[in-house]
Amino acid sequence: MSEIILIENLHKKYPNGTYALRGVSLKIKKGEMVGLMGPSGSGKSTLLHIIAGLDLPTEGRVWVMGREVSSMKEDERADFRKRHVGFIFQFFYLLEDFTALENVALIGQLAGVPDPVRKAEKLLERLGLSHRLHHRPSELSGGEQQRTAIARALILQPDVLLADEPTGNLGIEEGRKVMELLVNLKEEGMTLLVATHNVDLIPYFDRIVRLRDGRVVEEGG
Repeated sequence: MSEIILIENLHKKYPNGTYALRGVSLKIKKGEMVGLMGPSGSGKSTLLHIIAGLDLPTEGRVWVMGREVSSMKEDERADFRKRHVGFIFQFFYLLEDFTALENVALIGQLAGVPDPVRKAEKLLERLGLSHRLHHRPSELSGGEQQRTAIARALILQPDVLLADEPTGNLGIEEGRKVMELLVNLKEEGMTLLVATHNVDLIPYFDRIVRLRDGRVVEEGG
């Protein structure tokens, strides 16, 4: 299988009868940085959550790195994420009582990463946060919090990085820094799928997939 992400006829219907996805099929190759665009409610977040194994489809199948994530049990999906898939949330979900360094190192520690504190330090330094290692989230700007969340996603060295509106809560300059960072990760060989509704971000992507009402309505460069 040449695609690192392969999605076939994906449907998601919630118990209240709401359809989030209606027959989505998609292929993403290794090393691509793909923008997933569409208005709020188009199904972008649901699709990312299903690819990551954080949710399951009602119908259809998802493969990541040749493994069918949609057929795994919950503990298998969690282990697969730990080994291969990083996730950046729009809302940072940092632990308020922990410093930036502790927020990142904790994930590495729980996953058994060797010397997680030193690895967390290096990641945060790379992201321009060497002067913020010992600051808590409330002492960080929105962009600094997002970069801390990105470091947390990267500490396990994922093959695939999924980002849900990573600049949605940031100003223009902080958003630019985050997108440039994601481009750098792509150039190092990582595969990225980034959900956004911001058309100003289009130049950063190799190609765009557009969703509307749970369906793919356009694919292209």
